[in-house]
Amino acid sequence: MDKPAAPRGRRTKDMPSGREALLEAAVRLFAAHGYEGTDIRSVATAAGVGANLIRVHFGGKAELWTAAAERILDNAGPIIGVVSDLSANSTLKIEERLALIIQETADFFRNNPDVRDFVFRCVVESGERADLVTQRLLAPAYAAGKATFEEAMTTGLIRARHSALFFIILINALSQPHGFPALLSILAPEIPAEDAYDFLSMSVTELFLHGI
Repeated sequence: MDKPAAPRGRRTKDMPSGREALLEAAVRLFAAHGYEGTDIRSVATAAGVGANLIRVHFGGKAELWTAAAERILDNAGPIIGVVSDLSANSTLKIEERLALIIQETADFFRNNPDVRDFVFRCVVESGERADLVTQRLLAPAYAAGKATFEEAMTTGLIRARHSALFFIILINALSQPHGFPALLSILAPEIPAEDAYDFLSMSVTELFLHGI
């Protein structure tokens, strides 16, 4: 006999808490539709709870967005640390450092698909939210790999007008939209969808490092 559905707003023991469910839904919807295109009721519906819980846990839409942004920042913290450590590792050749940075960054976007769209929506909408994401995510991410990018340019390993431009190009290449694996499978059926990001990482590495 089918188990009866839990009343709206009540969480079963195997479901995330109301606050966590709201936060997960908020990240997805703000990433998909931006701040202006997302409303409280839609977030509550996606989370499977009542809209009143947003006010209980967060206060309002602005506070909910801030909490979602903090979740994005928390998720990005480890990869920024990894890139910073790799960039400072003088025991590795410059091409090895750059190849590892590309691989680790590709893996991050594979495991955190909402980061790309969340950041993109913020930058497009501009204002205080864009400033927050730029100052606390994009700027630290760039700073983490800047030394490696500049050394690679100086040695002729990569060619770019500026290390910041190379960083933007690299991030755009590695942060593909949600449908990327399915799209690649249509264009190249011989590449399994589950291997899409591995092929992406290898292709970007070969593109910039000429097969090194």
